[in-house]
Amino acid sequence: MITVPFHHDLDVVQVFLRFSRAVALLVCAVALVVLAGWWWDRPLLVTIWPGQAAMTANAAIGFVLSGSSLLLSQNPAPWWSGFGRWLSLAALAIGAVTLLEYLWMMDPGIDHLFAGPPAWWSGRWPGRMTEPVAVGFVLLGGLGALPLVRRWLYLREGLAIGLLVISMSGLASYGIALVGKSGMPFGRMPIHTSLLMLLATLGWLCATPTLGLTRVATADTLGGALARRLLLPALLLPAVFAFVFELLQSWLGLSETLAFVLLALFSGGAVAGLVWWVANLFDELERQHRKSILLRNDADTDILTGLANRRALDEALASLLRGQREHDAMFSLLMLDLDRFKSFNDDFGHLVGDQVLRITGQLLRAALRPSDMAARYGGEEFVLLLPDTDLHGASEVAARLLDAFRGFAWPQRTVTVSIGVAQAAAGETTEDLIRRADTALYDAKHAGRDQAVAAIALPQAVRAETFPHAITGP
Repeated sequence: MITVPFHHDLDVVQVFLRFSRAVALLVCAVALVVLAGWWWDRPLLVTIWPGQAAMTANAAIGFVLSGSSLLLSQNPAPWWSGFGRWLSLAALAIGAVTLLEYLWMMDPGIDHLFAGPPAWWSGRWPGRMTEPVAVGFVLLGGLGALPLVRRWLYLREGLAIGLLVISMSGLASYGIALVGKSGMPFGRMPIHTSLLMLLATLGWLCATPTLGLTRVATADTLGGALARRLLLPALLLPAVFAFVFELLQSWLGLSETLAFVLLALFSGGAVAGLVWWVANLFDELERQHRKSILLRNDADTDILTGLANRRALDEALASLLRGQREHDAMFSLLMLDLDRFKSFNDDFGHLVGDQVLRITGQLLRAALRPSDMAARYGGEEFVLLLPDTDLHGASEVAARLLDAFRGFAWPQRTVTVSIGVAQAAAGETTEDLIRRADTALYDAKHAGRDQAVAAIALPQAVRAETFPHAITGP
């Protein structure tokens, strides 16, 4: 049975990652504004408008910690991402201690983490966050403390779903409060606290766009497009539904507020579930279509990457060499190898390694012309055939590939590639050309990796020579 590879839209993946970083900055900025409001006793900075619930200072500190952790999680340096997890643990601790205050009726001082001079003089402390907000910070801190790898995927998704329930319940309860109702279990959550918690949750989900709940939304299929357009509105629907429905109930003089909120939440969840079902249906149809294509072309295609396999490469290379002998047609060959791929598999597992190979296939296809061929040579090695291309043109392709790998926002850590470049010489055999390119690739590895080396054939010997700065890059 053929397994159809799951393809992601690389542009959408980049948008999700940029959205995650933007959310991290926004959460930190809003929380810092709230802290400034408490420090300088500016009520308008801690509430949306006068008379509404204020975000507590310790909640603002928790959001600064969570937002900073989200921003650091996408840094390729392990030290920074590790420091970010410690920040998430600090946010978790704020929520956990607050819950203990409610359970044990004690006051260890967590509510006074931040208080400006007015609070010192008047004794007016910023207050204690509500129970749902405290639970939310426990979940949010746990979400950020877990590594962004498949091993913790189900636990991270469970925490994210819990956060969505809390934030959406707060928004729905706020809609009820707007029409004059009170006593809602989540009604004491400030609206900007609910919004920041929702944004932070979505930011963490978008930080791993090729895994978990966001996997379908980044697929380059009709299902992915549908999910991207409808899931977020479906999440916001419960708040709008609760407000409108309760407004109508107020006009009619009816009650049973809690029942209507639960109905609103159920309706929103039902719509989101329907959208997700339709998205998966479209995605399945698209993958079935791809499967039918693979059934016709599987003999010449590498299933994992979608590139040509060794058999197709051998046939194409033989055809190009024959064209060179008979018509003096030139072509070049690039041999690529992912740097330190074994250690990547050891650190993140073979499933994540397979995803890197799939992304590599997409990067190679994006960099080539329709007449070029990209093939998986074996393991983490790839070969590119460039018809009607001399050594200089091949060097430009190699430079673009190096920039593409360096500039791509890899979910776990940066992946680089070493490249050997060779132009086919007159009368050269397949084995000789591959050997020259492989030797150049070995020299690129030996010179420090993440660079391209061009093999230049001499009359009596073959030597490898590093190309100019334009190929190797900075």
